[in-house]
Order: sequence, then structure tokens, then C-alpha cells
Amino acid sequence: MTLRSRRCFLNAPIAVLAVAASACSSELSGSAVPQAAATKSSTQSADVFRDLSACDLLEPTTTSKGFHPPVVETYESDNGCATRRQGFGSVSLYLVPEAGIDQLSAGQGTKIPTKVGERDAVEIPGDAGKQACTVAIAVTPNARMTASTGLNKGTNEEACALSREIATAAEPKLPRSN
Repeated sequence: MTLRSRRCFLNAPIAVLAVAASACSSELSGSAVPQAAATKSSTQSADVFRDLSACDLLEPTTTSKGFHPPVVETYESDNGCATRRQGFGSVSLYLVPEAGIDQLSAGQGTKIPTKVGERDAVEIPGDAGKQACTVAIAVTPNARMTASTGLNKGTNEEACALSREIATAAEPKLPRSN
């Protein structure tokens, strides 16, 4: 063991003790909140999709259209899924627990308010340029589902038709806000 690594080895427990001691105080500001209430409020939005997998929502629509099996993707949230079909394009579906449709960027497109089922939604033709479209459904004010399509060739409207189809198929499986 070198002198440098021995020094780090000996200093590490001292640093841990110093941090632990500085975190302790006999005076606390704020008010007490029961543990169950604290947990519920801090995880409420994160739990809205706890029983859902984006791939389970995407797969039924895309498999019947000849797409590859969907794979987990984490670009927009930790609960995303994408697939592609050679020569056609790609699609993705995301369950986003920390941002509603109001927080969704229109990219290069324009948000068009709409409905999917009884839920508020937006359609964004051209969000990623030509031959692209995203349909986002409000699940709660701070949670959304997005279905996005990017075509190799075609129009924004053709991309929107597939995004709408995916969103419409997934919508009944989304949680209802209380």
C-alpha cells in the first residue's frame, strides 16, 4: 500500500465521522410530518405509472405492424420504450411522471390541443422536423404519456396518424387521476 493510498484509507473514516456529526443537531427547524404523509407527497407523482411498463403499452400496436420487438429507452424518462421497422421509421412511447403536457416542448412543431379518449392531449406535427409527430396525453397535471413517430419518408400527418393510433390504444390502460 503506498503512502498516498494509506493516507486516504486512514482519512476516509475521519471524513465520514465529521459529516455524520455535522448532520446531527438538537434543534430542528420546520414541523414534524408523519412518515406515511411525507412518503406519499414525495412519491405521489413518481408512483402514477408504478404498475405500467412503456413497452407493454407500445408492443401490441407495433408488433402487428411488423416492427421489431420494442426495447427499453430512457431518453425522455426512465420508463420509455422504442422500436423501429426497417425502411419505415421508428416509434417510441414514454411514461413521464414528473412533467405534464404543459411542460412538453413543441420542438420544431406547434402544439395543437386535442383529446384522446376523455383526456386532454396535444398533438405536435413536425416536432422533430418533417415526417415526425408526437401525441402527448395528460395523465395528471404533472404526468404525461407521449407517443412519437419518425418516418423515413412520408408526411407529418402520416406520422401523426400512427402516434394517435398508439396513444389511443394505450389511453385506456393509463391510470386515472383522483
